[in-house]
Amino acid sequence: MTVTGTRLFESKEATVIEMSNTADQIETALRRWCRENGHPVSPLDEVSEPIAAKLLNVSPSCLRRQFDEGRSMVPVARLVLDRRMYAISALAAYLAHGAHRALDL
Repeated sequence: MTVTGTRLFESKEATVIEMSNTADQIETALRRWCRENGHPVSPLDEVSEPIAAKLLNVSPSCLRRQFDEGRSMVPVARLVLDRRMYAISALAAYLAHGAHRALDL
């Protein structure tokens, strides 16, 4: 039984490492996509709500509504003059953990 538990733990650990690598790859792809399509990325590595919505393949109003209802898909990094900014790393982490509606990057 201990062996099985250890195997499961090793398997989960390997999955976490694999997802981390995937999140890093997705983060790189998101930055590249923004650069190639002329979408600005802030010095803090954040994008505005409309760009985040494009990257998640949802409408900006969907992101806004989820934020207002307290059930955001991705946490808002900060508010700037009432504009929501999303960290690219948070978007990548969300996409790496099984989001099925993402753009093909």
